[in-house]
Amino acid sequence: MMAEDLNLVKKELRRMALKKRRAMSHEARNAESHCISDRLCELDLYKHASCIFCYVSVEDEVHTLELMNRILSDGKRLCIPYITEPDSRIMTAALVNNLDDLVPGFWDIPTVRQDKYHEVKPDDIDLVIVPGAAFDKQGHRIGMGGGYYDVFLPKIRNGALVAVAYSCQLMDNIEVMDHDISVDYLLTYNGIIKCSK
Repeated sequence: MMAEDLNLVKKELRRMALKKRRAMSHEARNAESHCISDRLCELDLYKHASCIFCYVSVEDEVHTLELMNRILSDGKRLCIPYITEPDSRIMTAALVNNLDDLVPGFWDIPTVRQDKYHEVKPDDIDLVIVPGAAFDKQGHRIGMGGGYYDVFLPKIRNGALVAVAYSCQLMDNIEVMDHDISVDYLLTYNGIIKCSK
């Protein structure tokens, strides 16, 4: 499939997945998010990780506030996305010691204050919690279209990539391009899937 055609297909899959996600009730999102957070913390991947990168959820994404609080209370290092160069889609990992320190960043997504910014090197990250619009069981993902994770994830050489998703975000098959990064695991409230690559 030509890249242009594939982009159109991905755009449509993203639209469909986000429509389903937005159609979920507030209660369903809370329940699935809570279950996903609990399941993640039971995994050896989590237990053995000392430094975890986690996206900060907004609106109808799988909620991560509970998870981030858990990471901090478990004495692990927590880092979150920090946009340094929006035009180049450059995102780094910023250390967070207290969630009360977060302020609205690009697109009003909470991030660390500039004067509190301390970069965590990608090689120090043991586990990455990956967001997305849609996923398949092979670990292929469709992001929100910004491309930040496509640039950031290849820098993670020592950490496992775990996508978290509502069950409605699962697709049978997602065709990908060469630059698309697949995740190692997909976690929903039904359980964890080890993705075949």
